[in-house]
Amino acid sequence: MRSTVIVTLLVCCTPQLSLGNLFTDQVQSGCGDSLSETYLSKIREANINLFAPSSYFRGSATKFISSSGTTQLDTKKLCVDNATSYTGPIQLYDDGTHGDDVANDGVYTRDCVHYCEDKVDLSDFFGYAMLLGFVYSRLIVVDESLEGTVPYKVLNTPLTPGATAIASSHAFFFADVDRKYYPNFPTSMSPNASARPSGKSVGISALLSVFGDAFDYLTVTPLEKDHVEAIGGAGIYKWQHWDRRGGPMINNRIGDIEECFMAVSGVPTYRLTGIVTNGDVVEDTGGENHELVHGVSGYSYHMNLEKARNGDNAHTPGACTTDHSSLQAPVWDWVVGYPMMIPASDPQNRRGVRIEPNNDCQQCDDNALTSCCSFRYLDFPNTRDKMLASPELSTMSPLMLYIAGMIKADEVPEDKRTYYCMGSNTDGGCGADGDRKIKSMFASKYQRDHYSPISNISKAAESRPECVYKVDASDRSKVTSEYVSRFTLDELIDTNGGTRFPEERFKVVRNAAIHISSRLPSEAEIVFYTMLWRHHETEVEPWDRLEEGRPPVEPWYFHTGGHSVLHSRLHGIDCGEGGADVPSCFSGNGDVCEGYPCGAGAVCKDLDGRPFCMCREGLVGDGIECTFASETMYDKRPSAHELGQGDKEHCFAENSDWTDFVSESSLPPYPGGQAPYSPTSCGSNVCRAGWRCDKNKGTCLKPKGSSICEKQSGLSKGECLALGCCKWAGGQKKCKRRRKNNKCPLPKDPSVKKSCADLNTCCYFDCNYLKFDNESQISQVGNCGSECTTGIKPDLNGVKHPELYLWPTIYITNHDHYGYDNDSGPMNIQGDDKNMFNRCMASCFTGGEDMTQKFLYKIKKNDTLSIKTCGWLFSRGSTMKRTICTGNAYNLSQRGYKSARIACPDTCA
Repeated sequence: MRSTVIVTLLVCCTPQLSLGNLFTDQVQSGCGDSLSETYLSKIREANINLFAPSSYFRGSATKFISSSGTTQLDTKKLCVDNATSYTGPIQLYDDGTHGDDVANDGVYTRDCVHYCEDKVDLSDFFGYAMLLGFVYSRLIVVDESLEGTVPYKVLNTPLTPGATAIASSHAFFFADVDRKYYPNFPTSMSPNASARPSGKSVGISALLSVFGDAFDYLTVTPLEKDHVEAIGGAGIYKWQHWDRRGGPMINNRIGDIEECFMAVSGVPTYRLTGIVTNGDVVEDTGGENHELVHGVSGYSYHMNLEKARNGDNAHTPGACTTDHSSLQAPVWDWVVGYPMMIPASDPQNRRGVRIEPNNDCQQCDDNALTSCCSFRYLDFPNTRDKMLASPELSTMSPLMLYIAGMIKADEVPEDKRTYYCMGSNTDGGCGADGDRKIKSMFASKYQRDHYSPISNISKAAESRPECVYKVDASDRSKVTSEYVSRFTLDELIDTNGGTRFPEERFKVVRNAAIHISSRLPSEAEIVFYTMLWRHHETEVEPWDRLEEGRPPVEPWYFHTGGHSVLHSRLHGIDCGEGGADVPSCFSGNGDVCEGYPCGAGAVCKDLDGRPFCMCREGLVGDGIECTFASETMYDKRPSAHELGQGDKEHCFAENSDWTDFVSESSLPPYPGGQAPYSPTSCGSNVCRAGWRCDKNKGTCLKPKGSSICEKQSGLSKGECLALGCCKWAGGQKKCKRRRKNNKCPLPKDPSVKKSCADLNTCCYFDCNYLKFDNESQISQVGNCGSECTTGIKPDLNGVKHPELYLWPTIYITNHDHYGYDNDSGPMNIQGDDKNMFNRCMASCFTGGEDMTQKFLYKIKKNDTLSIKTCGWLFSRGSTMKRTICTGNAYNLSQRGYKSARIACPDTCA
């Protein structure tokens, strides 16, 4: 891993520019873009209809292009040449006229297309825009008074040469105008996957290289929409979490990242947790919320309790009452299963139903639930008024809010701490098997009530088990079943190792939006998406759409019951006059850090009106949790440069020159970015986390004890002590600097790093690069497959071992097996006892018979650590010993201390 240095970036920022002036060859006079041959080359290869640009200011117009053979555009919503009402079909041309860029190329075109003025109603989207339904594309008209009110900048992105990066205050645009990175866009984003944390994610790299590691999540979305989508639907790739116990990724080690992770930006991105891809962020706000709930809560919390039902292992089962947010599936038909939902009572409502227990369930014994517990069907709310009247049927439940850390366990209301599941596990794959049963039993009914074609249903139903439990839904207000289970919040907490830690998280979700295109965005597009993400931050209630049947726009604040804010601000970009009512366009009122749950060892600052937590230098994490790098995978993974020079081509885009221009020495340290856009910008410098800024000179200064310890408000004892240079004044309950000389040295890692004194007896590997899997296997950190040694640390003899595993009697490397006494093996072990498994187990994990080995017993309420020894654990009774060894069996560890199961495996055996 490279050393961290403070870097001054000489080329960092371009003055605000007009796209119309900067790219005069693209923009025409208010009637649509002039499209390049590079852009059109891929349009010709596909069956595409779209508007370019996809947004225009009211009073101007855009261009419609078609490579599908369409020669007329016939919809009563659209007009041409300033007509105010529909006058008939719009003729398209392929003769080099009427905006057609290339004659006789199979692409039919008409410029100066716009909504008929008598159809325009800007109340459709928060009072500033309108989008009506087209089966083939997306067209947005924007309030003309907004033209010129949203500043934007063209940015320097050295990691992605050849592309143009443009940023407004709340939206980032990555224009691959030469089709270097996304050659098949907009029909496909292949071969460059956008969700994986890898060098293929060039748009992500461009964003992070400018704004640094300042985001919890990123959303990648196409600028324009076509029925042949570059991104079909929505999804999330989530690779890490910093929760230490009982969070949404309960079985993951903190900071456990894959080998390609560093290639996202060339530098560590400790905060970034996942990447959402969404084919339509405009109309599918439910999909955006869905993926973010996957990120902050997920469903793995239910996996360890059988009664809670796994479903499809990803979504809240529709046949359970635990949660009715966007993460919950509909209630699928009790016999047919997916994708046939129980229809709503309102035939116009295609969202299905939720189930809720009736009051009789509270009086039932667990062994009598099937005979006395009944449920009721409730229509999923599909309008603003219905959502406001019954928010519990569409927003995150208290259970999901608890899992996300938005509320504490004791804040879950008493009447929301008991949950039920009923019927067969239709989310888990049961259903009718084959065409005959579906068509004969359900085709006529569900063709009326549901939109899924019979062919899709039949395909989903191939070779799956029948749903065995009968459900009587003859009375929708009293639905009964042969199977009913009941479980509680306390049971879920117990099966997941105890109450989640940290207790609080995601009060603010920082999520940046990256809009991908192979042409430059228009000003109207920049304005529309900037305003869209601003409204997602500021709106507190759903917004009804004009056209019947379109779901309301549901802001994140409402979806989380007011417990979280979606923050998409790009630091350092001026909001302009339109940002007057947007909190993130200003600094916070008073001390925004007061009472905010930054973690032990973190420093907090006001970043764009919201608290921003950063682990101080010497620690890593997301600012809510901080620890030493030795406890994570970060210092054990290869850098982007190492990946490029090694044998990990799959981390990088095909035919990419990524490795020719990545140089870690030219990039700033965490949180990275360029001045003035980085969270730690200071003049033209980017400072380390926790350093001070001399604003007059624009230079970074080492932290002082007074600035780290005393100028942060509301620190607990544990948070204070974890900073490494502070003391706790118990009487005053304040954090104070420890020394009079005011120095603030880095926190010290307590993890034991043992050196080898004798090659005849010691372990040949750095203990930090070995992982205790179980009593029969120790694996090498960084194993990356056969023949792969990229990022692998050599043993004491200087040998790198691909895919290494130590077993009690043999070792395996590169899929070959060797006995420890085999002198021809690659390890070349010296000494009488050559068993490297035993040597490394004693040296790295058990400490031999040393009962002074320390482990983390628990984390107290004030964030201080309770540290015990293996000797203390050995002297406990069997019940307490078992509780300690198994209760922390997940990812509980902190600041270099291991859990009892890892530190004391002999005692815990």
